[in-house]
Amino acid sequence: MALLDILKKKQPPQDRYAGKPFLKLVDSFVLKCIGELDASQEDLLLQMTPKLQQTFSHSGSWEDIVMDQLHFGPEIRTAIKDLWAKNQGIAKQNGATLTPMQFVEMFVANNVTNT
Repeated sequence: MALLDILKKKQPPQDRYAGKPFLKLVDSFVLKCIGELDASQEDLLLQMTPKLQQTFSHSGSWEDIVMDQLHFGPEIRTAIKDLWAKNQGIAKQNGATLTPMQFVEMFVANNVTNT
């Protein structure tokens, strides 16, 4: 999905996470990477970490679990942040505003499968 396509796209109201519980974790991870994860959501994820560790047989943080499940290395955090900055610049050049959630949806559509 191209940046300008997502900026023009009108999303019908729907539950993005219906039947895809891991997608909420992925979206939260991307939001965290770009500094846009709500503090209350992060607190909830921290509280959920022991259950996530049990579910995924992993001893790391919720972020570590997401990266492990997606086979992302630690450099992904910087890559996502850099891509966010680049795409904000592209949007601005085209007289548009790229919201954090639009970026998340674009990133996930282009880089994550089977969530």
